[in-house]
Amino acid sequence: MKLLVVEDDAALAEALLAAFDRADIQAEFCGTGAGAAELLALYTFDAAVIDRGLPDMDGLDLVRAVRRAGNRIPVVILTAQSDVASRIDGLDGGADDYLGKPFLFAELRSRLNAVMRRAEQRLTNTMRCGNLAYDLDSRVVSINGATLDLSPRERTLIEVLMRSHGRPLNAAQLEDRLCAANEVLTANALEVSIHRLRRKLAAARCSARIVWMRGLGYCLEVDA
Repeated sequence: MKLLVVEDDAALAEALLAAFDRADIQAEFCGTGAGAAELLALYTFDAAVIDRGLPDMDGLDLVRAVRRAGNRIPVVILTAQSDVASRIDGLDGGADDYLGKPFLFAELRSRLNAVMRRAEQRLTNTMRCGNLAYDLDSRVVSINGATLDLSPRERTLIEVLMRSHGRPLNAAQLEDRLCAANEVLTANALEVSIHRLRRKLAAARCSARIVWMRGLGYCLEVDA
């Protein structure tokens, strides 16, 4: 594993590099967003750990620039801003995960492993959530290998929820994604689609459920 650590706090950067070295993980350090952008354009890294409070830019702006350039490198954002709104901004901005300071190195390493596993799943063109699978090429949704019969709207909805990686999406965000599929929505269309999709998932004994997170929105959750 080769990581890029973008952090302007010298003491924290040194501690992270030492911890990664002890874990036999190769890590390269950069203290600015501009320098990190150059490194990411020139070299290949397996993942990046990016501080949001960089001296020359918001680390999230770096992530957005990297995504616009077509780089899908897994990214974990580090920040002292760990409130819900900041986490949502970070995830909406293209980060794969968001970790508030202070944190334990063991948690950072675990989160890096998780985002890299998700990246590997994307490379197979199949997204998975529990026993639920979505083939990005054929747009076939299946549970334990058995195809699930869904309407185009339900299929788009499950794709959007799976792409969010468990991040809650509010009604407006979901409606925007459904409208992008050239569908005209009535006032209660989203609620009807979610109700029908929940019923089909439950009937097929799917281990993933559509849950409502109060004040945040809908997301997929896998039963323990």
